[in-house]
Amino acid sequence: MKKEYTMKEIQDCILSIVKDIDVFCRENDIEYYLMGGSALGAMRHKGFIPWDDDLDIFMTVPNYRKFLKLFEEKAGQDERFKKYFLQKENTKEWPLFLSRVCLNGTTMVSDEFKNNFRQHHTVFVDIMCLYSSPDSGVQRWFQYVAALMLRINALALCNFPNKSRFKRIALSLSKIVVNPLTKPLFIKHVNRFEGKETKLVGHFFGRARFRRTSFERKYLGNSPRYVTFEDTMLPVFENVEDYLLARFGDKWMEMPSQEVKDQYPIHGNFVDLEKDYTEYIGEDKKSWIYE
Repeated sequence: MKKEYTMKEIQDCILSIVKDIDVFCRENDIEYYLMGGSALGAMRHKGFIPWDDDLDIFMTVPNYRKFLKLFEEKAGQDERFKKYFLQKENTKEWPLFLSRVCLNGTTMVSDEFKNNFRQHHTVFVDIMCLYSSPDSGVQRWFQYVAALMLRINALALCNFPNKSRFKRIALSLSKIVVNPLTKPLFIKHVNRFEGKETKLVGHFFGRARFRRTSFERKYLGNSPRYVTFEDTMLPVFENVEDYLLARFGDKWMEMPSQEVKDQYPIHGNFVDLEKDYTEYIGEDKKSWIYE
């Protein structure tokens, strides 16, 4: 019988990954920040949100590109990082526009992506981009829509399960709208403001609705601010309180209701911290043995 893991055991495994990411980033002069619920957990709980099995980090586009290049080059040469697989964005295996540092020898399968047998279904840390975003609401809307089309198409390519008929139709249509000719144009539009000192930055490939995707660049401050996170120190925006206020509202320090906790997304619907996910994939490469 497979062992059932506690949330704390899963969080400790994720924490070990981000500690190594932190070491790598410090050694290679790469700035990153805890984002969203991970930043909220750092400030409200001094660690993980107790019911969260996920950790996400932000990087600006230059830092993100530098990280992908150097981690891929060095991880295979440095014994400290050989246990990781870098699941890069926009690939056949992983068509989403975010990257993951995956811990080999583990299993974490989410119901959302269980139909995508090409990706690495391991314990992971998500790395997401902060894009330069224009002051103009109209231009920002088109940037958001371009990213939304790419995200919907990526989910379609992952055989994303959905009970909603409308959303299933949207996923199917995205394969027509986003094609080899149009996809580079959508990507170019999302990145069109890079290199410009815009007042805003935005994260467009997450779950947030349009009005919460962008926020003021000044929240980042001059350099990351390290705060207590479990038994270590991890970086947040210098003005993280202003970011959390903009992202979660003025009650962000208050504990949510049980109803809100129960609706929190679970990423590890099936977890094994001691066995690689490949041991659970059937010989047909299209089914899970544990089901």
